[in-house]
Parts: sequence; structure tokens; C-alpha cells
Amino acid sequence: MTVDNYMTRNPVTAGPESTAEEIARLLIQHRIGCVPIVDTDGTLLGLITERELFLQERRVPFSTVIAHSLMGAWVDPDQLEECYAKLREIRASEIMARNFVTIAPGTPTGEAARLMVKLERNHLPVVENGKLAGILARHDLLRALLRRYESPPHHESE
Repeated sequence: MTVDNYMTRNPVTAGPESTAEEIARLLIQHRIGCVPIVDTDGTLLGLITERELFLQERRVPFSTVIAHSLMGAWVDPDQLEECYAKLREIRASEIMARNFVTIAPGTPTGEAARLMVKLERNHLPVVENGKLAGILARHDLLRALLRRYESPPHHESE
């Protein structure tokens, strides 16, 4: 089977000028973990996942110090409310992940699953002819496995 059998077609997207607050609302309202950022032609520019909008621990460059970052900036965890208040000012283009791997609709699902594991990603954008065609999430693959191995309904005889 190939990715196009399981991917989410016409995924929820946003433009590069969308605010981080708008992206956060899309993630919550649609119960999704990733919003692809596209231009007006549907060309994929980047991805924003919950990871970009949530506090992370990162190693300070050229140091052994571990510090907290939020949306790419170093922050004090005690000042999260102030940081999140700035969500209305930060644009998607400022925080989106630009380093991402795409797959084609005809990619075998096993290859896509191995890629997700290798890259430690929960979502892979599906691109066809340079445009976003869909998104494949880990839960899409789990759903496919469950459907494939579901037992037929059991009917009691009367």
C-alpha cells in the first residue's frame, strides 16, 4: 500500500503571515499536531507542530548548559505567561520548521513509517508536483493497521 491510501488530503494549513496564536488555535480546534505553512499557490514553506509552540529543553550552543526555549527564543520557564502573550505578534514564518522531509503520494507506507521513526517525526508532508497534497501522521498509519487487522463483526445466531 502507498501513502496516498492513508494520508489526510486537504489538511488544515496556514499562511506565513498567520500568527502563532492562530496556529495554536488551529491545532486545538482541529485536534491535530501539525499545521503546514503554504503560500497562496499551495507550495509548502514550512511546518509548525506543537513542539514549536511548547517549552523545550535545549543545549546552549558551545556549552554544556541546558536551557529552556520557546518558539526559538531562550526563556525563563517562570515567565511563560508573558511569552505566550506575545503569540499575537509572532508570525508563522518566524517559527516554522524549514528543515523537513517530504514524501510523494506513491511512497510505500512501510518506507514512510521507517522514515518517521528514523527522523523522530510524527508527521510527513506529502508533496506532488511541488504542491502540498496531504499529510501523513503516525495515527494515520495506526488507523490503517487497525483496519487491516480488524476481525469481522461477530453476529450471534438466533
